[in-house]
Amino acid sequence: MQIKRKYIAVAVINAMAVMAGGAAYAQSEPQKVEKVEITGSNIKRSISDESALPITVLSAKELREAGVTSAEQVVQRVASSQSTMGSSQVIGSGTQGKSNANLRGLGANKTLVLLNGRRVASFAFDSSTVDLNAIPFAAIERIEVLRDGASAIYGTDAIGGVINFITRSDYQGATVSAEYQLPQHTGGGERRATVSGGFGDLNKDNFNVFGVLDWRQADKIKATDRSFAATGVIPDRGLFLTSGTSFPANFTQNAGAFSGNPSRASGCAPGLGSLPLSARTCRFDYTSAIDIQPDVEQVTVLARGALNLGGGHKLSAEYYRASTETIARVAPDPVTGLVMTPSSPYFPRTFPGINPNANITVGWRMTPAGQRESTSNTVGQRAVVDLSGAVAGWDYRGGMYWTQSSGDDGPSDGYVNKSMIQAGITSGLLNPFGDQTAAGNDAIQAAKMRGTGQVAKGSTKGVDLRASRDLFNLGGGAAAISVGAEYRREDYRNDTIDDVVTQIPSLGREPYHAGGNRNVAALSAEMILPVTKALEIQLAARYDRYSDFGSTFNPKIGFLFKPTQAWVVRGSYNTGFRAPALDELFGPQAATFTADAYDDPLLCPGGKPAAGGVESRDCGQQAQALQGGNRALKPEKSKTFTLGVGFEPMKGVVLTADYWNIKLTDQIGAFPEQAIFADPVKYASRFVRCKQLPVAQQANLDRCQNEFTNSNAIAYVITLNDNLGGVKTDGVDLSASYAFNAGTAGNFNVSLNSTWVHSYDYQRTAGDAYIPNVGRYVDSAPVFRWQHVLGLGWSRGPWAAQLNIRHKSGYTDQNAVDPGFENDVKAYTLVDLSGTWTGVKNLGVTLGVKNVFDTKPPFSNQGTVFQKGYDPRFADAVGRVFWIRGAYSFK
Repeated sequence: MQIKRKYIAVAVINAMAVMAGGAAYAQSEPQKVEKVEITGSNIKRSISDESALPITVLSAKELREAGVTSAEQVVQRVASSQSTMGSSQVIGSGTQGKSNANLRGLGANKTLVLLNGRRVASFAFDSSTVDLNAIPFAAIERIEVLRDGASAIYGTDAIGGVINFITRSDYQGATVSAEYQLPQHTGGGERRATVSGGFGDLNKDNFNVFGVLDWRQADKIKATDRSFAATGVIPDRGLFLTSGTSFPANFTQNAGAFSGNPSRASGCAPGLGSLPLSARTCRFDYTSAIDIQPDVEQVTVLARGALNLGGGHKLSAEYYRASTETIARVAPDPVTGLVMTPSSPYFPRTFPGINPNANITVGWRMTPAGQRESTSNTVGQRAVVDLSGAVAGWDYRGGMYWTQSSGDDGPSDGYVNKSMIQAGITSGLLNPFGDQTAAGNDAIQAAKMRGTGQVAKGSTKGVDLRASRDLFNLGGGAAAISVGAEYRREDYRNDTIDDVVTQIPSLGREPYHAGGNRNVAALSAEMILPVTKALEIQLAARYDRYSDFGSTFNPKIGFLFKPTQAWVVRGSYNTGFRAPALDELFGPQAATFTADAYDDPLLCPGGKPAAGGVESRDCGQQAQALQGGNRALKPEKSKTFTLGVGFEPMKGVVLTADYWNIKLTDQIGAFPEQAIFADPVKYASRFVRCKQLPVAQQANLDRCQNEFTNSNAIAYVITLNDNLGGVKTDGVDLSASYAFNAGTAGNFNVSLNSTWVHSYDYQRTAGDAYIPNVGRYVDSAPVFRWQHVLGLGWSRGPWAAQLNIRHKSGYTDQNAVDPGFENDVKAYTLVDLSGTWTGVKNLGVTLGVKNVFDTKPPFSNQGTVFQKGYDPRFADAVGRVFWIRGAYSFK
């Protein structure tokens, strides 16, 4: 994007209040003085006033001209975000395609996402985070990012900060735009079309109605389409991330004491991903059979109407609906626990050492059924009625809103009904060790299950009212106050379709039916005290009462000090509070598969089967983990301190530095599976083995079935939500901008928006030692030491151009590899270039290149996500992309 620095104040030094991702040449024309609300305060103020708040403002227009097509991509350009959840994590992880913001790395559940200053529904499947796909990006005018805690203003969720997406308030005329993005490499293309229109002038006609309709489609990328992601077997890097369920199938006999694969003697079947990596069985390179980016289609509609009622009062109504379909594909279905009797014509009776008179247990990768495909459909909606105006010297705004997130997902191809496959093996129709007959292929196709496996819905209904006014004069101007009240009800429901999930073990779900609700009431107050012309104080406080967690009071104090026209100093201190989300409390407790693959520390220590161990079951395999809600959770609490300085050494040059320090207690999260397997002695109580469970329960667990019933195999590890302990993090946000007019050469702007993290230390459980995470991959992710967005913008007449550079520092890798293969992930830099021409009235055309140098993601040996060889959460797999966008307006 063209990086643009935008400030609350007209004078550039006053811009310290709002720090954007870039710089724009300051216009000299007089500006109309108006009162507006800025994210982080409920007091309307002149747009030429300064603020004590560190805010980043991004122009949606300039983001679109940089090729940004979604709210997820917007957040990737916010240096203070440490997001670890993007749409690509739907591959193999059951995230339903959600994408989250995560300011300061404190967790997506501690970043509050707003639309026009009000809440949107939390994602249906977790009730604790907002899916960025639900934001109607095509209708957005600007994005304000408050890089400070704001629980005293907005209540719970705002510990890490606030991202406020702001739509246009009115529109006249019509605009049609289209965009096409063509990657240099196979897959990953995008198409977009948007129609917007409106009529009525609020000032002249006393009304305005407008709407936006947007369609976006993004194509999948196969792992084999990118050399850096094509395999999980990279010997020179010590990477051997494979599965013990292969095709041709592996088998065991005598409770796992004997195992084999009929194709092992001939080298397995490398062409089908089956590799001879163990002595008697085959291992499957599942990475080679996945997609690394899903198919995504989004349709968004937004409608808004506003009516001037006279006397300074305005009534408005707004509705939006954003629907997203995400199709994820992973390796063919690994069906385990299949029993084959000696009567089968495909029984491997000639395999050396086999007992020809005893049953075998088969683990069959269903390659004949093709890739597993799951389809997720999510819908975000919100309706708001808002009344604003002025009465008796008070500016007021009140409204009612309803917002909902709903979704379903389930198998759409490749998943098979295990009972039907078992029946085919029992009858002698199916051959798990080789080619099928025509009748066998028909039986596999008939066994495919399609449908919905899970449905979820979360909604919030609320009313709010706030009012502000000037109170009295102080040395620096009029003191102002704001008071507000809010009431909302939250509802949540999450259910499986039991007939589907019980027949498809590889979905990794047990039947569950969970739900909950709560009521929240709040009172808030805020004061701005301009003590002198050089010193301003902000005071704020909020009282929240939860129907299920009692009450909390959170104050905030901030200051702004301007000793000279060239210097500004600001700071704040506030406390925060976050009650556990409904899903964190009531979410279904069910066994699903771990993110990483592990060796059983008891039955396969060091990757070698021990007594009672079975290689294809216990070595380098995903285990199962008991995940879900915990009604014993306590609220999270925080303390945040910030101190910043801004300096304008010359006209058009602004430098800022903001130090931040956050301490969080009783952090809520799923207990990290990586910690359990890294220290099995300390966390021995979190291992549950098959023989500890009733036989009926074992029948639903991957490693406990058939001949492994009552064995010592891992049934699951316990990773339920918990209060994990504390987090301590601090760092500095740094920015610099320079805007100038070069005469006939045009206008130029340069800016840097960056975050340096000094420390990020956390506990796994209260009382444990703090674990440093900055620059190190610990448990499930690293925290980046340094991130920045550097931008250069130019404009002259109908021509404009942007050059943007995004950078992440390197870090120590996960390194769950053999000694000698440890890796340091290299720093990662992307360069984007675009140019816009507006030489024809009402027409704008933009051409651009993303990732100009076709930079590949740095190598990573992480095993947490399905994609291997790199980390898709922090890198762009698409590569160089050529794109064009055109827009025509009818006035």
